[in-house]
Formats: sequence, C-alpha cells, structure tokens
Amino acid sequence: MKQMLLAAFSALCFNLPAQITVTSMTFPAVGDTLRYARTFNPPNINFLTPPGGNQFWDFSGLNSDETFEVAYSPANEGQSSGSFPGAETAVIGTTGESYYNITAAKFELLGYAGSDPANFGVQVLAKFAPPLIERRSPMNFFDINQQVADLSLPFSIEDLPDSLLGNIPGIQFVDSIRVRINYQRLEAVDGWGTLNIPGGQYPVLREKRTEYTTTALDVHSFLGWIPVPGGSGGLLDFLGTDTTVVYRFLSNTEKEEIAIVTANSELNGAESVRYKNNGTTPVFHINAPGSASIQAYPNPATEWVRFDCSNLPPDDYTLKIFSIIGKEIWKNNYTMSGNKSIRLDLNDFKKGTYFYSLEDRRGNIIGTKRLVVVKP
Repeated sequence: MKQMLLAAFSALCFNLPAQITVTSMTFPAVGDTLRYARTFNPPNINFLTPPGGNQFWDFSGLNSDETFEVAYSPANEGQSSGSFPGAETAVIGTTGESYYNITAAKFELLGYAGSDPANFGVQVLAKFAPPLIERRSPMNFFDINQQVADLSLPFSIEDLPDSLLGNIPGIQFVDSIRVRINYQRLEAVDGWGTLNIPGGQYPVLREKRTEYTTTALDVHSFLGWIPVPGGSGGLLDFLGTDTTVVYRFLSNTEKEEIAIVTANSELNGAESVRYKNNGTTPVFHINAPGSASIQAYPNPATEWVRFDCSNLPPDDYTLKIFSIIGKEIWKNNYTMSGNKSIRLDLNDFKKGTYFYSLEDRRGNIIGTKRLVVVKP
C-alpha cells in the first residue's frame, strides 16, 4: 500500500511543471538581435493573478500593433563610446545610443547619448549613477531587490526653446539649468508558471517591478545652483513623481523577455504589452464591431488633427492617445452615432510618434492606429 501511494505521489510530482531559475545565459550579448512585438491598449489578459507558483497566463490572443528589433553592437562602434569606458555593448539607433555593461550577475544600463527622449530638440549625455540594473542572475521565485539611481542633465539656456523656459522664476538671470531625475525600483519575483504568447509557450518567472521616477529642476546664476519649486508650464510640467508598474515574464532559455506588461494607472488592466516576436504580423487597424472605423487627418499632423469616425452604432465612446511606450497621455468621452469628426489642438503635444484608439462603452476597440506629430 505504501509503495502504491509513493508511486502515485511520484507520478503526480513528475507531471507538475518545474519552477525555473533564470541565469546570465539569457543576457543579451554583442551580436544578438532580439525581436519583439507590441500591442497597445490590449484586450483583457490575466497578468494580474495573485502571487504564487504553477500558474498559467494566456496572452495568445494578442495582435501586434508594431514589431521591431533590438540589435546589440560592440560598444566601441558607438559615437559616444568614449564617455562610457566600462560598456561592453550598445544599442545604436537613429536618434541615440544606449550603453550596457555585462557581468555574471548583472546586465546594467550605463547611460544614453543622443537626442533627448522628451523631444526638446537638444542632445544629451546621460549617465546613471550607479548604473541601472535591467536583469539579474540568478533570478528565482521569491527574490526581492531594490535599487536607486540618479541622472543629472545640464543644459545651457541657449540650447532650449523659449516655450520651455517662460514660467521659470527669474529666468532672465539664469545661464543654465539642470534636470535631476531619481529612479527608485522595487522588484519582486512573485510568480512562476507557464505563459502562452502568439506562436509559443514558455515556462517563466513573473517579476513585478514598481518604479518611482522623480524629476527636479535647478537653475544656475551668479548665486550658484538653486532648486526650482513646482509649477506649471514648460519644463515645470515635467516636475514631480511618476509611478510605473510593469510585470516582466522571463524564461531560462530565451534572450527576449517573453512579455513585459505595463499596467494602467488604475492597476486593473494593461496599457501595453511587449512580447517575444515569433513571426507575428503587425496589425495597425482593428475594426469592431461591423464596419465602424476611425481615421486621423492630416497624418503627419502639425498644429491640429481631426479624427474622422464612421459607421458608429449609437453609444458612448472614449478616444485615447498613447505615447510610443504605451502611456496614456490624453483621453476624452463622446456620445456618438453614425459619422462624427473630432478636432484636437496639438499645441501641448511634442513632436514624435503616438497611437490613438477609440473604444465603446463595453471596451470594444473600434480602431488603433499610429499618429505622427511634427513641429516646425
């Protein structure tokens, strides 16, 4: 009897999925090209399950809004490699270069050089102090890590447009400014199990990463560096603390993160999902229900854009605009039916690429498309 029970227990255990350990073998290295797809404003996916093991997450119904590649080159091929002497590899893009260091325990971001990410139209050289750890090894269930990093970005007044400086007190006496950014991360590996994505199924660990980003501003004059209090308008709109929560699903075999889900501000759904591209095809336009649709004109847009909605069933609708990283930056509600045009002034939008989405009261997506904003 004991032998029968032992045999049954052993069979049960051997059929359970195993808890994995993620090691440095999955760190990106020189010569790697990682392939990803991304979905903005995705349908409901079950990423917000309670902490625990032997879970199953199903993202197989995702349709990609865009696909892209991340290529890791030798650091010395970058134009700014001399500013990052410890870097082993770099991601060299058309607008900037990101530099990384790789050890047996850490894959860490040293900094960035190139066009500023906020599209102010200036060049920056940004170094994290200390480097920002993007991946760790080994990674196991129940791991908890904290890290703090800072960036300091000095600018000459002549380098910035007047529209960013007008509301800064005493700006007529200022010769330069300094943007200080503090990053605080709390990372907890709170789950393990199996994840389905389009074209594949993987054993994974789930890591919840909560990041607090605090932006402060100093001005320099004959009095030295002086902190600027909060306010509104221009650069002052960027001051304060933002909180971002992402869930990262990593395997012990693939160099791509299997999925990275950015939670919405209410922490009850997803703003975007980036996932390993197993050959999915970008879908830039999703029509539902029926022949309802939305189209932006002009696109690219400069001062204004008009959203033309067609064949809408009578309902309440929400029009949303997202940044390229999936952060919601504008939305408004409308009661519409049939054909309707919505005009939006773009004075408060920076130049760059955005996504817009229209959904009905039940959350059905009428359309998700790309919007490009250009400035003179």
